[in-house]
Amino acid sequence: MRPPATNLIRYRISSSIPFLALLLALTGASLSFMANAQETPSAAQPADSEEGGSADARPPRFSGDPDELTQTDGEALYQTTCQACHMEDGSGASGAGAYPPLRDNPKLLSRHFLAGVILTGYHGMPRFDQMMSDEQVAAVTNYIRSHFGNEYSDEITAEEVARLRPPELKED
Repeated sequence: MRPPATNLIRYRISSSIPFLALLLALTGASLSFMANAQETPSAAQPADSEEGGSADARPPRFSGDPDELTQTDGEALYQTTCQACHMEDGSGASGAGAYPPLRDNPKLLSRHFLAGVILTGYHGMPRFDQMMSDEQVAAVTNYIRSHFGNEYSDEITAEEVARLRPPELKED
């Protein structure tokens, strides 16, 4: 014999109440967290100050113009443009995409190869020719080639980078 439909409906509703209460509680907590996160700056986004921020703060990602990078130091450029895909230790990653390791990478033997990749991109890697000057490309190339287990001491110069830019990409 089948139970009356009203009993079945009451059972389904009453068994769903704890789940709905938990869902509402989590949604409220999530909204509260997001509101607090927007009000207080995080360590990853240090508050700007005229003194340049704290010594432990990472450099800002971009200048006032989001199309140009402001860093001139190879390490800072690596942190803001390369590290998200190639990882902090240069080990690379795989998952949604394949990001080759820069650690102990024999392709880095050629300083021109790496600078060219930074300028024009390679496979799925974006090009940085419009965002980096010749000096910046040289700085990040030299940083990568002398860190992460790489010990290539022959540095590339900004003049060499300028010669690597395709004619349509030459800086003005």
